[in-house]
Amino acid sequence: MVKRILAMVFLWGVSLFWIYPANVSPSPYGINVHQVSNTVLQKVKSAGIKWIRTEAIWAAVEPQRNKYNWTNCDRVINYAQQNDLSVLLIIGYTPSWANRFRGINYPPDNVADWEKFVKTAVLRYKGKVKYWNIWNEPNVSDFFAQGKDVFVKKIFLPAAKVIRANDPEAFIVGPELAHLLSDGQEWYFWMKYILTEAGNYIDVVSHHMYINEGVYFMYELLEKGESFIPSVKQIIDETGNGAKPFWITETGWNTQDFSENMQGANYLEILQKRRRKNYPVKLFFYEIIDDPKAGILPWGVLRSNLTEKPAYTVYKDFIAGRYPDDGGDDEENPNKKCYAEQTATAGAVSQERLLANLRGLRRDLSVASPAGRELVKLYNNLNGEFLSLALADARVFLLGAELLSQANRMITDDRSGYLAEKPGPVLMDKIDRLIALLKKKPLSPAFQKFLAWAEKQAVILRQVPPDEYLDRHLPLEIKGLDK
Repeated sequence: MVKRILAMVFLWGVSLFWIYPANVSPSPYGINVHQVSNTVLQKVKSAGIKWIRTEAIWAAVEPQRNKYNWTNCDRVINYAQQNDLSVLLIIGYTPSWANRFRGINYPPDNVADWEKFVKTAVLRYKGKVKYWNIWNEPNVSDFFAQGKDVFVKKIFLPAAKVIRANDPEAFIVGPELAHLLSDGQEWYFWMKYILTEAGNYIDVVSHHMYINEGVYFMYELLEKGESFIPSVKQIIDETGNGAKPFWITETGWNTQDFSENMQGANYLEILQKRRRKNYPVKLFFYEIIDDPKAGILPWGVLRSNLTEKPAYTVYKDFIAGRYPDDGGDDEENPNKKCYAEQTATAGAVSQERLLANLRGLRRDLSVASPAGRELVKLYNNLNGEFLSLALADARVFLLGAELLSQANRMITDDRSGYLAEKPGPVLMDKIDRLIALLKKKPLSPAFQKFLAWAEKQAVILRQVPPDEYLDRHLPLEIKGLDK
């Protein structure tokens, strides 16, 4: 048993290293801003909110073919870049010239027109925007008037392929569905179809939830579902996307249907719940400021005259750490000092067995051998950096989850002679890719030292089976690594 546990030392350690791209914050806190003034954006910054969700509306940016107006988009994105705000950018909505005046909620007659706009946007903001939404709430007819098959074929896949081709380092966040149950808008049919048909192009699974019944019920719908209706987690898992990070990119309470104090109380409740569960990975409230137009509900945490509602103060104070953990009633909180537990619980699928194995691995390593104790000690020392790097980058988050899953399989695999087999090329390729990418990044001295050691171990592990590696190499190699 000890050797089987120690067989995971190298893979477990290497799987903790990630890339931290520019202009991407590991903070979980975001808000929807549309294209508000810089004065309002300053209020976002002052609150300590690190993520904004804004848009590049095709119909507004290119109102006539080949005639662009990027002024407002440029202003918001440039402000974000200059003030350390990370951007989630929505692209969508068809101009009248592209679909014979049928409306912004219909696809273009020629998909090439849409692809051209997406390419133009991606190249314009490459290096400034890393995370992209393709359309918004396509299961709502006001946003998209045709079915899910048309959306995937004419909107989502064309845009996703263009994004991938023109900025391989960008991330696609979707499918951005409204949590609706009405005929033709059923979120679960749409989500299952989109994740099945286009899930390979989605790096972060996202959803919108406005639940008047309260935060507790919201999490019930996310994790357990209701009568005859699956949970959001279930759909994500069934389509093979369970290891991907999950974001809620719209949620909130308007202050017409709720008092301002109740809006603030709901903000605090969901923030505390998210902190206890470390789920979702990121949370974007809707929205920063009330729209002054008649007939539009006041969703903002600022009134239209820029004065602050209680929810703004709650959000600001929570981010600043002025609300201690209230303990909550969750059955088992993840160990906030353990990167692996944080990563596992931040995914979109329950991973109790993986967590139990990882906790057992950490415990058993500490008593199994001097080499095991050294590795656990090193892990504890570098854990904060691991966690920040993982939460900052969705694609390597997924690659790391795959390595952790492989570690789990190795821990529980009881086949005779397993430890005499050399690691497979697919597994080693993933490790090599992480190491090569990390070598190009600025890292702490301790991180750099571990990376140099891990690169050396990868060469050895490729040549010998785990049994020989554990007996002849690991005890000597790891000694003093954390000094």
